[in-house]
Amino acid sequence: MVRPVGGLVLAALLLTACGGGGEKSAGPVATSTTVPVTAPAPSTTVPATTTTTAPLVVDRRTGVGVRQETFVDATRSTSTGESTRTFPVTIWYPAAGDPDGPALPDAPPDRSVGAYPLVVFVHGYAVTPAFYEELLRRWAAAGYVVAAAAYPGGDDDYAMQFTDTTFLITELLQLSSSNPLAGTVDPQRIAVTGHSNGEAIAYGLGFLQCCRDQRVKSVIALAGNLGNINNPVQRDNGVPVLHIMGEADELQPYGASIQWDRDNLTPPRWSVTLVGGSHAPPYRSPSSAHFDGVVDVTTAFLDGSLKGHPEKLAAIDDIVGANSNLFRVER
Repeated sequence: MVRPVGGLVLAALLLTACGGGGEKSAGPVATSTTVPVTAPAPSTTVPATTTTTAPLVVDRRTGVGVRQETFVDATRSTSTGESTRTFPVTIWYPAAGDPDGPALPDAPPDRSVGAYPLVVFVHGYAVTPAFYEELLRRWAAAGYVVAAAAYPGGDDDYAMQFTDTTFLITELLQLSSSNPLAGTVDPQRIAVTGHSNGEAIAYGLGFLQCCRDQRVKSVIALAGNLGNINNPVQRDNGVPVLHIMGEADELQPYGASIQWDRDNLTPPRWSVTLVGGSHAPPYRSPSSAHFDGVVDVTTAFLDGSLKGHPEKLAAIDDIVGANSNLFRVER
């Protein structure tokens, strides 16, 4: 079945995923057949906590470099016939230069403050990481190594993205000493973030019994109903989660989404509504009225949950309050 960009992808066994990254309205929803899921290998690293080590520098913006890598998982195949799973990965990272300028290809990383927290981003349906480049570049300018892969396979491989993302984290932490980015990632400070279909993957690595990766210390879920996930949730595990939803999301009913948050998300959690916000523009287009606020809220959340600055988490209310015509914190 051909789906429009932004159409719904439904994997019945693990989750009913929200709509993809595109900006068109979804057509009729069709349920796929059940797909097998390969659960991530259990992690042996320490459990997640809000603050793992000493606080890191905040409110320091840098230029941004960008680098392309390719990672190959030779142990798993794709539903489309490839014997391995290949991931083109774009990595944005702090570098010398203008924080508001374009990312500079293969620029030397700024190592003046040591290793940086890692933010892994999972894209939505029928798009690539480039769709979200401006958001990801701004996170990097705020002091993060930000990695986003184009995931292999078609719709039938969607449920495999949980294991794919765990694989990507491992590869990013094991860059060879000859790689220019070796040593730039702090293995104790890792967030997984995602938009639309990708938000379910991000939430899964933080909270689902099938797919929890103990290395993940923080989760950002953008644009969708987490209640669509049909898998037991690990509650009260201490992982901070930020869920941002558009009040006018054309692909997911807002009311059901926010009610699920109220009924199921436990502290430390933040649910933020985009007043009148739609499915994709607030997360990828600087021309959206919501975009700058999304950057500010998500950066404050990352600073608080990964860099050891709880005052930044408290500041989310202030950021939202200063833009109350566009944002609302849900309790």
